[in-house]
Amino acid sequence: MAKLARISLFLRKRDDITYEQFHKYWSEEHPKIWLSVPIVKEKLVKYNQFHADETIDLSGSGFPPVAPYDGVATMWARSLEDLMAIFTDADYNRIVVPDEEKFLKRSEAVPILGWDEDKYNAEEK
Repeated sequence: MAKLARISLFLRKRDDITYEQFHKYWSEEHPKIWLSVPIVKEKLVKYNQFHADETIDLSGSGFPPVAPYDGVATMWARSLEDLMAIFTDADYNRIVVPDEEKFLKRSEAVPILGWDEDKYNAEEK
């Protein structure tokens, strides 16, 4: 199977909303808007949200401090070009961007791009 291109965006909530409001809106409302844009369903293979638990304190555990993000949005497509086609699409920029600005700090989102290499998965035994 060919490698899928992957982008993960590390996200921070807006300062004027609570963690609960951020997680609820991102989980329940934003996907409806995101998936309403035709190119998203055309080019995307998978979309995932990782919701950070801000109540966890790792101090004293030997781990480094928890990353200062409230969540990670991850998207997979068949190519980097397909991913970029989504983010440069006029409908994406007209519909999705204003929605993202309702709950997250877009200018502080940190992307990482690459591919996955699964090394172990107990569910695939």
